[in-house]
Amino acid sequence: MREQGLVPEQVYIRKEHKEALARIEQMLRMPVLPPYVYLMDNDAMSQNWTTQSLFEALKESDYCKEGLASVAMHHGSEQTIHIEAHDHHDLQMQMLASGSEVHVSTVLCRADQVKDRATFNEACLRLNTIYPLSNLGLSRISGEDAYIMFGQLSARAPLANVIEEIHTLGHNALQAANELSTHIH
Repeated sequence: MREQGLVPEQVYIRKEHKEALARIEQMLRMPVLPPYVYLMDNDAMSQNWTTQSLFEALKESDYCKEGLASVAMHHGSEQTIHIEAHDHHDLQMQMLASGSEVHVSTVLCRADQVKDRATFNEACLRLNTIYPLSNLGLSRISGEDAYIMFGQLSARAPLANVIEEIHTLGHNALQAANELSTHIH
């Protein structure tokens, strides 16, 4: 094995993970890892975002500095980051970090704007399966029901992944709004 350029490494694992390690070890002997193998960047995952630290990072990111978005901190019952996504027709989004997750959402429409809620709900359920990283939901906003699109990711996600979530949500929300437009007054 040494002649093949392989080096021995000692690892400590739980007994129940021996089979998984054996499969991983076989892959690690290949000259090139298959594209589906995901190696976690532990340094990138060391940050545990708070709403405030995420706001500061977004504000200093190229995403905002290049004018693709504007961010502002809103103080209410909970601190939230208000995002205006200029790269998605100035779509308004809200983001917060809480515990182990970052949550980002945008309002699609108020419930009182929907012509037939039963038909609209069915259309939302059918669309929900085709948008990666985003979900449709019903939420109470300022005392009124509103249909939202939202996404969540780990509070330890690298900033690049957070920005990707914003992009994805913006793209998906615009597509969903277009698909659902016939159901709205």
